[in-house]
Amino acid sequence: MSLDQMWAGWRNEFVESIPSTKEECILCTLGRLNVGVETHVLYKGDLNYVVMNAFPYAPAHIMVVPYSHEGDYLSLGDAVVKENLALTRRVVAAIKRAYNPDGFNLGANIGKAGGAAIAAHIHFHVVPRWIGDTNFMTSVANTRVLPESLDSSYQRVFSAME
Repeated sequence: MSLDQMWAGWRNEFVESIPSTKEECILCTLGRLNVGVETHVLYKGDLNYVVMNAFPYAPAHIMVVPYSHEGDYLSLGDAVVKENLALTRRVVAAIKRAYNPDGFNLGANIGKAGGAAIAAHIHFHVVPRWIGDTNFMTSVANTRVLPESLDSSYQRVFSAME
């Protein structure tokens, strides 16, 4: 069995452009915003919030983010992790109702070596997936093809959140 490799060289420029200090942290800033389509913040919990990914891999690519500016998973408190998991389940259920995907990718890229664009502020991704949803546009044209706008995705998921 051979293993094919596909490179996404465009991502390195994005990763290196993200500020890594608390004073400049976009995830801290988003956590202070109100829920609304203009902010793409879907929900605010006590210890975490839910927001649309501004650079989605698929429609309804969502992040569940602790308010605390922390890059080390083991440093997150038990209450933060518990609420994060509960919100992740809620997001998966909402995306299932709104989109009926064939599957999901759930996870976090922890640390720069782990692929985190914002290594200083851990965040968790929920990415719906469909059979055959990958294509070569990102590799050959430096373009991602999404079938709807971020605002449309927001409205669909927000309406499906309970």
